[in-house]
Amino acid sequence: MDPLDDLNSEQIKAVTTTEGAVRVIAGPGTGKTRVLTRRYLYLVSKLGVNPANILCLTFTTKPPTK
Repeated sequence: MDPLDDLNSEQIKAVTTTEGAVRVIAGPGTGKTRVLTRRYLYLVSKLGVNPANILCLTFTTKPPTK
């Protein structure tokens, strides 16, 4: 799987930016988690970054549905 498949131009920019921190702020259902997971995949598979050197963090304020 190519980490850039099915991403729009702004998402690709967030995934492929390698200098400095990247912060993604967007509304619900806009693909933030997809960008985070694809960025991880891009760093590991395309740039050879050791997975032990990556911290991924996401959260939600939406209460879980039952």
